[in-house]
Parts: sequence; C-alpha cells; structure tokens
Amino acid sequence: MPLKFLAMLYPKPDRVERVEEITQSVCDYVKEHEPGVLQYQWFRAGNVEQPTIIVWETYVDEAAVEAHKASPKMAWLMEVSAKEDNMLAPLKVIPLDQFAGWESRE
Repeated sequence: MPLKFLAMLYPKPDRVERVEEITQSVCDYVKEHEPGVLQYQWFRAGNVEQPTIIVWETYVDEAAVEAHKASPKMAWLMEVSAKEDNMLAPLKVIPLDQFAGWESRE
C-alpha cells in the first residue's frame, strides 16, 4: 500500500512568495527525478498573518520516502530556507494511516 504524508511549512508572511518560488523548483525536480513519488501537491492554507503551506505526498514504498528525504533538492530546500530565514517554525511532517474513505471514483 502506498505511504501518505502531510507536510506543513510555516513561512514568514513576507516570505510566502519566495517560498512558493523555491517549491516550484522542488516540484519540478521531484517529478523528473523521483519516480517513486506518486503524488506531490502543494497547497496554500491559513491567512495573510499566519500562512501555512501544506504538502500532500504519496510514495510507492519506504525506499521512495528515503530517496526523497536524501535527495539533493530537499537538502537545497532546507539550506535555502534557513539561509534566507524564510520560516517561522520548523517543517512538520505527519505520516498518515488511512482507515476509511476512497481516493477516486474511477
């Protein structure tokens, strides 16, 4: 069964645009170089004063998760975010264990 996660990023309000710019580069890299990532979607949440970015991630297996975490692009994301002081709080990743519901009608 695929592994699913929610990741939450908490950008500073004045750094949201920069974080979105950085994440587009990350998304492009993941799509091109990480075939074990089945779903990788970024969403805006919160409000102007307390922005939150949510990442919905699905991986084919644990090896794909580990490859993603160890990728040079993820290291770059963390390095740039720290160097530019883009975040209010550390990244939070929540593993999900589905117990009900469905994903698609197809």
